[in-house]
Amino acid sequence: MIKAVTFDFWDTLYPSLGSNGDKSTAEFRAEVLHKFFLEHGKEFTIEEARAAYDCAEREHLEHWHTNLRQPQVKKAIDCILGSLNEKLNADQRLELAVRLRLKPEIDCIEPCNGVPELLAELSQRFRLGIISDTWLTPGEQVRQLMRKHSLLKCFSATVFSDETGFLKPHPQQFRIALQAVGTEAGETVHVGDSEARDVIGAKQLGMKTVLLDHACSKEDSQADAIIAHISRFKQVIRELSDK
Repeated sequence: MIKAVTFDFWDTLYPSLGSNGDKSTAEFRAEVLHKFFLEHGKEFTIEEARAAYDCAEREHLEHWHTNLRQPQVKKAIDCILGSLNEKLNADQRLELAVRLRLKPEIDCIEPCNGVPELLAELSQRFRLGIISDTWLTPGEQVRQLMRKHSLLKCFSATVFSDETGFLKPHPQQFRIALQAVGTEAGETVHVGDSEARDVIGAKQLGMKTVLLDHACSKEDSQADAIIAHISRFKQVIRELSDK
């Protein structure tokens, strides 16, 4: 019997920056870096700022691949400054970290189509949770975004990697979420858009899984079901509940 549903956040419940044809997250953050250093008397080009951000992002991905532990924001700032051969004092480093959260841009993001209605309906029948990796945008900022759209109240638990120290597919990230929603793995369905992070991670613990495949290109997934749009989940949860 299914008692709970956990969701990935970005590109599952909310679109990530750039997914709707706007500038990518990398482009937004390169512009933040460019403006920040201009304000502090450093005339780097936008290309140099983008290269510095890309360096930090590569290091983050390498960290994910090697140990699945959440890297500190300090490491990203160190990498950016090292790439630009620059130094900042403690106050300036904090200011830069806050700007890289992209709060003004992220605050403008709306939930994916159909998500508010889906969550309102599911929350009447199941315990709901979020299991999400973060990096420069912290989990508390994501909660504020959901609170703005009156969606946070639908969830029994919200688990973010910057608060737990673990990145998906580390099993501990899923264990923490299961404990928070109060269900066993076999009673819980996890929904996400990444085979490597969401499906494999949840399967390790025996959770049922649904892959959100926006491109309809995944044919060899280990997921129990594949959907192209989150609105299809209502039908899938009925089918999984009947098994």
